[in-house]
Amino acid sequence: MKDTDWIILNELYKEPNLTKVSEKLYYSQPSLTKIIQNIEEEFDTRILLRSSKGVKFTVEGEYLAKRAKEYLKFMEETKNKMKSFKYETRGRLNLGSSYTYSKYFLPDILYNYSKENNVNFNIVTKQSEDLFRDIYNLDGAFIHGKYDGNIESILVDVEKAYILSKNKIELEDLKDIPMINYSTNNKTKDILNNWWYQNFNAEPTNQIFSGYVDVAWQLVNRNLGYVCCFLSENFINDYGLCMTPMLDENGEQLTRETYFVYSKTQDKSNIFEDFLEYLKNRVIIKK
Repeated sequence: MKDTDWIILNELYKEPNLTKVSEKLYYSQPSLTKIIQNIEEEFDTRILLRSSKGVKFTVEGEYLAKRAKEYLKFMEETKNKMKSFKYETRGRLNLGSSYTYSKYFLPDILYNYSKENNVNFNIVTKQSEDLFRDIYNLDGAFIHGKYDGNIESILVDVEKAYILSKNKIELEDLKDIPMINYSTNNKTKDILNNWWYQNFNAEPTNQIFSGYVDVAWQLVNRNLGYVCCFLSENFINDYGLCMTPMLDENGEQLTRETYFVYSKTQDKSNIFEDFLEYLKNRVIIKK
């Protein structure tokens, strides 16, 4: 039987008049009669008796009508419950993220995931090495660089290194121009420092500390110096700064990888497993 058949039985039981029910449900009376006949054939029994006063249900018909009421109530409750899942909070994810990833990537990830899943988030923003140390207090974290330990690491982004300057700059001129530094993790510092000392025998000139990398870009825009940093492919050069690739001794551009990491041994909630599957399908870079 179709849902419409159950609706017809329920309406006829409430108002045993074929004419009125056919009008209410927008059926012609012959069509409604044919549907009743098909139901009777399906169950191999008579369910309605006609009379001058309308129709009367047989014992079998009354049983089907009561089942129709139960079925329609069940379907309504089921549909309402399924709709409610969209608005019920399934739980909370405790995630860590580096500052730059939190600012430029994480909002889009959480927004797109939240469109399909009503989950609360608690976001901890720290340097990558601090997040790695705190990983057992988190469900997972987005960190720069590869860390060894009892964790799973999944690649989510690869950034390339650039020298950002107000105007075109030659490599040999860097030692005479102020370098603008900013707060970043130790692995990133090591990559950039190693590059510097492979190219120069002296410390950078008149170093300026700006706190955050986006503040450093503003200072570069004011022509106060240059900055060495890693940029993702979707970086928007709002200030129109000159971007000079930072190359290693083999002529390859320096890169920094970002990983989503989580404990191998920690129990994982269904919510986290679902979020991880989302990352694998939508975010994670396939090598």
